[in-house]
Amino acid sequence: MNNKTKTPVFQQASQKKFNERSVGEKSEKKSPHFKDKFEGRGERKPRDNFTSNNKFQTKVKSPRAPQQVEQRISETTMRTASGEEGKVKVVVRSSGLTEKPREKKTGPLSPRAPEKIKKNRSEEMKVYGENACQALFSQRPESIVRIWATVEMAKKSGELFSYLAENKKAYHVVDNAELTLVSGTEHHGGICMLVKKARPLTLSGYLDIPRKQDCLVFIDGVQNAHNLGGVIRTSAAFGVKGVIVEKVFADNLNSSAAARVAEGGMEYIRVLETDYADNALQQLRKAGYQIVHLTSNKQAKPLAKLKFAQKVVFVVNEQGKTSLAQPEDEQVVLTLGNPLKAELNIAVATGILLAQWDYSL
Repeated sequence: MNNKTKTPVFQQASQKKFNERSVGEKSEKKSPHFKDKFEGRGERKPRDNFTSNNKFQTKVKSPRAPQQVEQRISETTMRTASGEEGKVKVVVRSSGLTEKPREKKTGPLSPRAPEKIKKNRSEEMKVYGENACQALFSQRPESIVRIWATVEMAKKSGELFSYLAENKKAYHVVDNAELTLVSGTEHHGGICMLVKKARPLTLSGYLDIPRKQDCLVFIDGVQNAHNLGGVIRTSAAFGVKGVIVEKVFADNLNSSAAARVAEGGMEYIRVLETDYADNALQQLRKAGYQIVHLTSNKQAKPLAKLKFAQKVVFVVNEQGKTSLAQPEDEQVVLTLGNPLKAELNIAVATGILLAQWDYSL
């Protein structure tokens, strides 16, 4: 058995030699352990200085130009609801795009859009044009959500802006370029409103109220917004209280273009919705209405020889077809000497029908 004792660990450590230094003497500062690895290789280059020969090139991302939004203060005179005039300062917001305005980027909603946005899109619409906006303000001001207007239009709409201020509704005074962007058209007339759509009424609900004298217009399958606006404007001018339309075409009436062409007529006409055209006409016959179909058939009765009943419905369409007519209905032609292959515009034809009815009262 080996009786030799092992040297303690602390004794082995104490055998190491240390460099002695006097008090106050600084020790030599050693270089980092990785310094010798790069000796002779030159100074290390950062990655973003590599050239294309090293198959690496840093892409410098140009900073995004901030959107130019200009604001200028303009002093204008407005007339309040009480008739008083006063000068006020308004801030005119401008997009800063004078030559080429931005394109409107609104379209179909994403399926993941919030429910509130979907609800607002279905319940709201934009109305532009001076006459259309003034008529809406006079008939249902509570439906106004927001307004954009130019300085010139703000001067003429003191009562409107006083109402907005009193009821804490949002309004913006903008330049012409910004209003074109908001409304989506150059034919905005200096003002654009975001409003709640008017609630439609069903034809059945309308017929529940008995009437001794009445005149309605049945719009059969018309989808052109400008033609629809023309029919609404003409109908309102002759005192027609309602137009009948199938539900599948009802949204065409709630378009900004139709409201502008109607020149405020939308606020004096009730939209009467029905599921099917033939069922609607049958309901009208039972209610005692005379059904008058406009046709291009030269063998039909001239309009001047038609005797109107106390309650009448004019059925108008763009093709001059009478597929919905029944034997007890009336079919009339406007003129026998038309040399054109095309028929009259539906708004013009509706005006002739209503003028003849109005003269017969």
